[in-house]
Amino acid sequence: MNPGPILLMDAAYGSHPRQRFDLAVPAGYEKRGLILFIHGGSWTGGDKEYYRNALGEWAGKGYAAAAMNYRYLSPKTHMDGLLGDISSALGAIRDLAFHEGVRLEKVLLTGASAGAHLSLLYAYSRMESAPIRPACVVEFCGPVLLTDEKILYGTPDDPPPAEKWFRLFSDMTGVPFLPENKEEFMPLLRRYSPLIYVSERAVPTVICHGMKDTGVPFSQAKALRDRLEGCGVEYAFLPMPQAGHSLTDQPEIVREAEVLMEFYARRFLDGEEDKRN
Repeated sequence: MNPGPILLMDAAYGSHPRQRFDLAVPAGYEKRGLILFIHGGSWTGGDKEYYRNALGEWAGKGYAAAAMNYRYLSPKTHMDGLLGDISSALGAIRDLAFHEGVRLEKVLLTGASAGAHLSLLYAYSRMESAPIRPACVVEFCGPVLLTDEKILYGTPDDPPPAEKWFRLFSDMTGVPFLPENKEEFMPLLRRYSPLIYVSERAVPTVICHGMKDTGVPFSQAKALRDRLEGCGVEYAFLPMPQAGHSLTDQPEIVREAEVLMEFYARRFLDGEEDKRN
């Protein structure tokens, strides 16, 4: 048991400048769970700094909490690299905590937009290999099926910038994405779509999504809800009728999601479910 609080800022989990994490662990921590925040930014921007206040808030509630940076997508770093960064960060956090007398065995992953996508994809597809076992996900406005025409080409009223979008997906897969090779490219995008990994073994999930979201259409959230329900996986669904992709449009629903997040943390990180079973 750690005698004092653990607070690390910008600790390294790799040699790349982006491979850094922040960690807050309450003094005398005896739980086995971690909350990991993964930032958004279209996989090419954003920073863990966004969650700095959240770490203190969750540590104040009695939970170990971390926020991580990951390498941005680029011609040299593809989606497998980002998923590998999550594993490396979790491994470094686990080992550091163990050295301080804290055993971290379960993780709640959470994030918005690209961070939500990474949280879902990692929890659903890397459950067996993760250094800390995913226990649940709380996601905000995350894309779940990258082959969706609305994701690839947007809508007539809100098309994505084609050149930027094609470059993004090319960097994601490591294969040039052009309109003429669309059919060959789709299986590569499916590989990085959280929806295809949902089975009866998927972790419980909280879905919070704006119904006016044009960047990541609300239909994505409904598809995830329907797949989880069809597989018999526990979920909570929080549509935001007045919100777009921004989480600031309906703060009362975001607060409701945070209440659910604490409920899930108590159940799946504190071991309440284990005690019932």
